[in-house]
Amino acid sequence: KFFKLLTTSSNNWMLIKVVKLLGSLVSEEPRLARKLLEPLVTIIKNTGAKSLQYECIFTITEALPFSRREDGSEARNAPEVIATCSEYLRGFIEDADQNLKYLGLVGLCNLMKSSPRSVVDHRDLILGCLNDDDVTIRTKALELLAGIASKKSLVDLVHHLLDHVRRSEGSYRDELIAKILWMCRRDKYQLVTDFAWYVSVLLDLAVMQGARHGREVADQLMEIALRV
Repeated sequence: KFFKLLTTSSNNWMLIKVVKLLGSLVSEEPRLARKLLEPLVTIIKNTGAKSLQYECIFTITEALPFSRREDGSEARNAPEVIATCSEYLRGFIEDADQNLKYLGLVGLCNLMKSSPRSVVDHRDLILGCLNDDDVTIRTKALELLAGIASKKSLVDLVHHLLDHVRRSEGSYRDELIAKILWMCRRDKYQLVTDFAWYVSVLLDLAVMQGARHGREVADQLMEIALRV
């Protein structure tokens, strides 16, 4: 009954409720997760209602981890579905409406859990959000950047974040420093390929006035000195 409503109803309010309900069931019934992908993409492409679009995208990001088959392979249409969600979320982030921009970043955070590669494509757009006046948008962009950091991109990302540290203040500045330290320390410094470079970063952070991360900077300097 609900699936029939999903594929036949034209009432946006009704569809949002049905999408929410079916999305809450995907963790209990993996076959439903695979079955939902195609109709949800159809709604995303055909509706002009941003609220319904976003609800469908959110439900897809929740369903994707449960849509894998028992052998670990993805659903046949998963790449197309992910590409569609990624494209529409980019549109949200580029919108002048701050609420839509924030929702687009939240959607990318959810998509990153199942498809980090699709988020990497939006790296420059996300970096641009660090200049936004809204601190909630900057914070969400920072979370995304930390999540997509790799051995190849770490140095460039850290230098971008250091530039923002020098221009920021207060709790947001502390959050930037915390993310730099977390990105580089993650998985026992797995992403750091040049420890001389990272020691220079730590020394830059050590002399910054007002930072609350002195203890962690000191601990990392000692750990690197002892291990490396």
